[in-house]
Amino acid sequence: MKERSGFFKNTLILFTAMFVTKIVGAVLKIPLTNMIGGTGMGYFSTAYSFFSPVYTVLAAGLPVIVTRMTAQSAALGRFKEVRGIRSAALTLSVISGILGTVFMIVFALPFSDYAANSHESLLSVLAISPSVLFCCLAAAYRGYYEGLSNMMPTALSQVIEAIVKAVMGLGLAGAVLYLGKEGIIPTDKVIPYCAAAAVLGVSVGELCGTVFLIFRNKLGSDSITDFDLESSPEPPKKYALIKKIITQSLPISLGAVIINLGSFIDLLTISGGIQECFGKNTEFFYLTFKDAINEAGAQNFGNFAYGSYTGIVLSVFMLITSLTALIGKSALPSIAAAHEQGNKNEIKRNVSILLTGIFVIGLPLCLSLGALAEPVLTLLYPSRTAEISVSVYPLTILCIGGIPIALCGGLFSVFQAIGRFDLPIKLMMSGSAAKLILNLLLLRIPYFSICGAAISTVLSHLLVMILGLVCLRSALGVRIKIFSLFVKPFAAAAVCCLLGLVAYYILFCNFGGIIRMMLTVCMGGLGYLLFLVMLDRRILERVIGGKKTVQHS
Repeated sequence: MKERSGFFKNTLILFTAMFVTKIVGAVLKIPLTNMIGGTGMGYFSTAYSFFSPVYTVLAAGLPVIVTRMTAQSAALGRFKEVRGIRSAALTLSVISGILGTVFMIVFALPFSDYAANSHESLLSVLAISPSVLFCCLAAAYRGYYEGLSNMMPTALSQVIEAIVKAVMGLGLAGAVLYLGKEGIIPTDKVIPYCAAAAVLGVSVGELCGTVFLIFRNKLGSDSITDFDLESSPEPPKKYALIKKIITQSLPISLGAVIINLGSFIDLLTISGGIQECFGKNTEFFYLTFKDAINEAGAQNFGNFAYGSYTGIVLSVFMLITSLTALIGKSALPSIAAAHEQGNKNEIKRNVSILLTGIFVIGLPLCLSLGALAEPVLTLLYPSRTAEISVSVYPLTILCIGGIPIALCGGLFSVFQAIGRFDLPIKLMMSGSAAKLILNLLLLRIPYFSICGAAISTVLSHLLVMILGLVCLRSALGVRIKIFSLFVKPFAAAAVCCLLGLVAYYILFCNFGGIIRMMLTVCMGGLGYLLFLVMLDRRILERVIGGKKTVQHS
C-alpha cells in the first residue's frame, strides 16, 4: 500500500507540474503570437525546430536511462554506484551539451539560409543554442532524482522554467517592440529581433531551471546516508558508467528523433514549398490570401504561413493531444503490470479504458474546436486577422482528423508499457515517409497550399493508427473492439458540437466575445455529459473510476 501511495504521489506531482507548464506555455505562446504575428512566429518556430532534433539526439534518452540505472542500483544497495551514476551523467551531459551548443552556433547560418529558407531566423537560432547545454544538465539531474523516487526537483524545475520563459520571453519581446516604436531599432529589424528576444527568454528559463537543480543538488539531500555509502560495494569506473549510459540511451534518443520527425519535415517543406507555389500561382494567392500577403510581403509569405501554422494552428491543436496524452501516461503502469502478470483480461480491460478515455476527451474537443475554429482563433488572437485567415482551415482539418493523432499517442504508450519500444519507431518511420511525400506534393498545389501540411499530418497519422491497431492485436494477443468503444462517445460529441454551434451562432450571439464563448462551452459541455450518461453511464465510470464493466459490441 505504501508503494502504491508513493507512486500515486509521484504521478500527481508530475501531472500537476505538466498541467502548470502547459498553461504557462500557452500564456507565452498566445500573447507572443499577438505581438510578433505569423512572420515572427516563423522565426521562433525555426529556432525550436533546429533545437529539438539536436537536443533529442544528445539527451532524450539520458533521463530515462539514468532513472533506470539509479533505481536499480539503489534497490540493490549499491549507493556508491548511485553517486557514480550521477557523476557520470553530469560529465556526459556537460560534454554533449557543449558539443550541441557549438554545433548549433556553427551551423546556424547555413541552417537558416538553406534548410529553413529564412535568413532572418539566424538570431533566434543563435539565441536558443545555449539551451542545449542547460537542457542536457537538467536531464541528468532529473533522471537521478526520479530514479530515487523523488519527483519534486523535476516538477519544481519545470515550473520555474515555464514561468521564467513566459515572463522573460514576453518581457524581452515587449522591450524590443518598444525600442522599435521609439525608432531605436530599424523597422525592418524589429520582428526578427523581437522573435530572437523571445527565444532568448526561453534560454534564460532553461538556465534558471538548471540553476535550481544545481543548487538543489548542492544544498539538498538525496536521502543517501554515510552509513549507506560505507556499507555499499565499490562502484564501476566512471568511464564504464558513461559508456553504459551512452550505449543504452542512444537507441532511445534516435527513436525519439524518428517519432518527432514531423516538425522537422514541416520546417524543411512548408516555407519553401508554399513560397515556390506562390511564385508560380501569384494571382490565385492574391485572390485567396490578400490580407496575409499584404501583412507578410510577397517575398516572406512562405515563412509567414509556416509561422502561422506552427505558432497558431499547432499551438491550439496540441492542447487537445496534451490532454489525451495524460491518459496514456496514467494507464501505462496498469498495462505494464497486467502484461508482466500475463493477465490478458486485465490487459484488455486497461487498454479499453485507455482508448475510451481518448475518445471521451478527444472527440468533443476535436469536433467542437473544428466547428468553431474561426471564433476561437479570433478570441485568442484578436489583432491577427491576417494570420487567422491562413490558420482556420488547417486547424479545422487537424481537428477533424484529431482522433487518429491522439490514438497514435495512446497506442505508443501501450507498446512502451509492454516493452515493445521498437514498434513506435517502426510505425513512425512509415508515417514520416508518408508525411514527407504528401507535404512535397500537397504544398505545391495552390488549392491546398497551407492546408496541405494539415492534410498530410492527418493522413500520415491515420496510416500509423491503422498499422498500430494491427500491431496491437498481434503484440497483446487480445482483440479490442474499437468501434464499440468509439460509437457512443462520437454520438455524444456530435451532440456537443451541434449544441455549440447553436449556442454560439443563435442563442448567445448578442453577448460579448469571452462571455459568448464561455456560455457556448458550458452548454456544449453539459449537453455532452448528459447525453453520454444517457447513452451509457458506465463509460464515465470506466474512465474516471476504472471500474470493471462488461464491454458490449
